[in-house]
Amino acid sequence: MIIQSMLSLNEALLGDYTQDTPTLWRTGGSSGDVWFGLMGDESDKEVSGLELLRQPATHALARYLNDLRSVLGFEAYLWRTIIKADYSQGDPMKFPKPGDPAPADSAVSQMDIHSAVLGEMLFCRGVNSFLTYLANLMTLIYEKYPKKLPSNKQATYQFCIEHHLAGDLISALAEKTVMELTYQSLDDLAKHFEEKLDLVLFTKSADLPTAALCVDIRNVITHNRGIVNRFFIQRNPHFADDVGKRVVLREEERREMLSTLGYCARQLDVRAIKKFGLETIKPEFKESANISPPDGAA
Repeated sequence: MIIQSMLSLNEALLGDYTQDTPTLWRTGGSSGDVWFGLMGDESDKEVSGLELLRQPATHALARYLNDLRSVLGFEAYLWRTIIKADYSQGDPMKFPKPGDPAPADSAVSQMDIHSAVLGEMLFCRGVNSFLTYLANLMTLIYEKYPKKLPSNKQATYQFCIEHHLAGDLISALAEKTVMELTYQSLDDLAKHFEEKLDLVLFTKSADLPTAALCVDIRNVITHNRGIVNRFFIQRNPHFADDVGKRVVLREEERREMLSTLGYCARQLDVRAIKKFGLETIKPEFKESANISPPDGAA
C-alpha cells in the first residue's frame, strides 16, 4: 500500500495522465464523517502521457512540481523511518507476514492512527501549492504584459509603496488577486483568467467543480479543523445534511484530487505558453543506468 501510494503520486508529478480526469461524487461515512470519492469523466482527451512530459514548462510550473516532489520525498522518508524503527533489528522470522496487522505497539500501527492528520497536512499543502502556481503564472503574464493588470484593482498606498521598494509589486498584486478571488470562489478566479487574460483556467466541465471542492475542503480543514460548517454548505449546498460532520479524505481520493489539480496545471501551462510566449524550461530525461545499450552501440 505504501509503495503503491508513492508510485501513484509520482505518476501525477511526472504528468502520466493517460486516464480521464475524474469527477467527484459523495458517499455517506460512518461515525458522522463525510467521505469523498471520484469517478471517471468521458470528455475529450488532451495532451497526455509522454507527449505532455515533453512539453516545456514555465518557471511557475517548475516550482509547483518541485514543491510536490519535495512533499513526496518527505512522505517516503517518513515511512522509511517508521518501517526501519520496527524492522531494522530483531529476528526476521518473527516479523509479521504480508497481510498480517502490525503489532499495536509498533511504529507502523501508531502511524495508522495518525494517518488522517498527515493526509490533511499533505492535502492542504498540495492545494496551497496549486493556488501559488496560479499566482506565479499570473505574475509571469503581468510582468510581460503590464497593461493587462486590472485598472480597477484597489490597493492601499502602504501596500504599493512597500512592495514597490521590495521590487515585487506585480507578484504581490497577482498573489493578492488570486487569494481574494479564491476566497470568494474559484469560479470568480476562473472568470478573472478568462475575462482579463483571455485564458481558460479549466477546459473540461468537470475540472472546475473538482478544483473548487479541493479548495473548499482545504479551507474547512485549515480554518475549522475539518468540520463541515455553514460557509462550506453555502458553496456546496448538496452537503446540506452534513453540517457538523468531519471531512474524511481516503488516501486514494486524496491522491486523485491532487492529481487532478496537477493535470489542470500542466494543461493550463501549455495554453499559457502558447498564448503569451512565456519563458520556459525544457524537461530533461535521463536514461536509467540499468538499461543496456542496443547491440552495436558504443
